[in-house]
Amino acid sequence: MSRHYFNTEYQGNAITVLIGYDRPLGGFFMVIENASQEEDLYIYSNLYEQVTHPKSLEPYKSKLDQLGIFVPVEMLLEVEADGAALMGNKDVHHSIENGTHRRIVG
Repeated sequence: MSRHYFNTEYQGNAITVLIGYDRPLGGFFMVIENASQEEDLYIYSNLYEQVTHPKSLEPYKSKLDQLGIFVPVEMLLEVEADGAALMGNKDVHHSIENGTHRRIVG
């Protein structure tokens, strides 16, 4: 599975947005986790949905818009490319520094 991480804020709290492609399940996933808590506290999980691994990122783009959470467009494009390539075993950390998108593999 491919996993793309982006650290940001939501309602004044540090969060991590994880979006990726799950090759065995043949679809995309997204988890938004409160990063400042010691226990796992999910703001959103694809497992909350009736269709847990959709074939496109559209439901997750809508959810991000609804929550007012920004993620880099480059991250979304790369996740979509992962799905098209049936990517597995990939971890990428995305960030915005001085207005520039950065990605670190690994």
